[in-house]
Amino acid sequence: MGSALRGSWRLVVAAIGMMVAAGARARIGRRSLWRSILASGAMIAVGAQAAVGARAPNVLVIMCDQLNARVLGCYGGPVQTPNIDRIAREGVLLRNASCPWPVCSPSRATIVTGLYPHSHGITYNVMRRDYPAVPAPPTEEGIKVTDVTTEGILHAAGYSTHFYGKWHLLDDDLPYYTDMFTEHGAYAREMAPAFDAVRKTGRDSWMDWYGWALPVSIDSRYREALVAAESIWSARAPHLDFVKKMGRLEMPPSKSFDVRVADKVIDCIRSMGGGRFMITCSFNAPHDPNVAPSPYYEMFDPAAIALPTDSDAREPRHEKSWSRQMVLGFGREGLREFLRVYYAMVRMIDDQVGRILAALGESGQTDSTVIVFTADHGDMAGGHGMVWKSNSSFYDEIVRVPLLIRYPPLFRPQECDLEANLVDLMPTLLEITGRTCPPTAQGQSLVPFLTGRKAASEARRFAFCERVTPGKGNTRQRGERAGASFMVRGQGWKYIRYADAGEALYDLRNDPGETKNRIGEVACAPRKRAMADALEEWQGRTDWRQ
Repeated sequence: MGSALRGSWRLVVAAIGMMVAAGARARIGRRSLWRSILASGAMIAVGAQAAVGARAPNVLVIMCDQLNARVLGCYGGPVQTPNIDRIAREGVLLRNASCPWPVCSPSRATIVTGLYPHSHGITYNVMRRDYPAVPAPPTEEGIKVTDVTTEGILHAAGYSTHFYGKWHLLDDDLPYYTDMFTEHGAYAREMAPAFDAVRKTGRDSWMDWYGWALPVSIDSRYREALVAAESIWSARAPHLDFVKKMGRLEMPPSKSFDVRVADKVIDCIRSMGGGRFMITCSFNAPHDPNVAPSPYYEMFDPAAIALPTDSDAREPRHEKSWSRQMVLGFGREGLREFLRVYYAMVRMIDDQVGRILAALGESGQTDSTVIVFTADHGDMAGGHGMVWKSNSSFYDEIVRVPLLIRYPPLFRPQECDLEANLVDLMPTLLEITGRTCPPTAQGQSLVPFLTGRKAASEARRFAFCERVTPGKGNTRQRGERAGASFMVRGQGWKYIRYADAGEALYDLRNDPGETKNRIGEVACAPRKRAMADALEEWQGRTDWRQ
């Protein structure tokens, strides 16, 4: 980036800061503040056009929540996913993409801001303030109007920007989103009469998932598997429904959240005409609630599901985690039922991806749209005897994410071993669309390496992931932090430094299941030192404060 553009960005950031302060003093409205930011920040849209042509492409980001890359067909998994596989086949499949934090809100905030969690400050799951069953965490803020985001930059450049699906960043009144359809916003209001009717039925027949009342039928074998571990469930009352009521969702697919999300995306694509757009399609599945409607639920026989090869490889430090306690509670039979529902949800999502791709094709905009498919993090899905993400590990099951990018005018079909991270999405999308990336962004654009403009050896060698215990109050206020754990992944190895000073080192090429910790081996000492040095360099470069 040239010095003039860097200087322009500094002026924009300074202007935003002054306007926020002035707005707070004058108590001006949010949209008035946004209009002022756009007026002073018009230079954001002055980036050089991408080499692909004068007209920048549309952007479609399709994102799942808690999707383990290993289950997808294109990553060699057990679930047939022909529509997701099509994106991989016609675009770029990144084999070594990871998330910056294996938890929803921190990772999602990284996707939209291009900052690591310790920099953007969202270091906990942002929760609804009006849901009484789960205590409010210390984070009080999600994404704000003053955050510099990919969507904000493209909106200022004339894009029509839309968000449909799971947001999980609290503030859903952002002016650059032309419209939003979120899980606890428009969908909850739309489904309120149906949920109220469900609440009038027997309590054993429905799940309360953060205010959604979901009618569920539970397999008799799963019910039997739960009986022997009542003490485990009684200790986790807030999430009791989520575990004990996995099964078949007794609603037509057309009423389920993710199908309604796809409906909204399709309607938006059809309404755009020739205008440029950025649409984010954010599915909740295969995150809990672990329920799937017919016919997807019946597509998988639990008895025929093979458990992961590393399901018995466990470490003592994770034995008391909720991820492990759930599996101890419902046993192998319950784990197979969990995977049945998980795989069914993935199949349902693949069908929705197919519907969206068909709508894009009907509009004649498939090849003029950058299509990204990814997830905010993974799920243990039986690996190391755990499910969900509720543990302190950095196993690939939850750290590694699918990352597919399709844009034929720029990228030839290929599979790539780059150590990519979700922090790279902002600079990558902005380069493709010809926008100037803010100098504050902490990722790297993948474009030079995927086009051959730069050799893969010039790319960042390592990807980083973190877990920071949030402090009291608003964790977006920078200050001293404690309880930090970190992961460094790259060159076929993974190094972990836990908050309690424990360490781990895994040889991913020869031990992809991460079953043997090699941290104490003399032969591995040079590898450990190199990765520890890389961690410290990254911490300094990204302004980590201990």
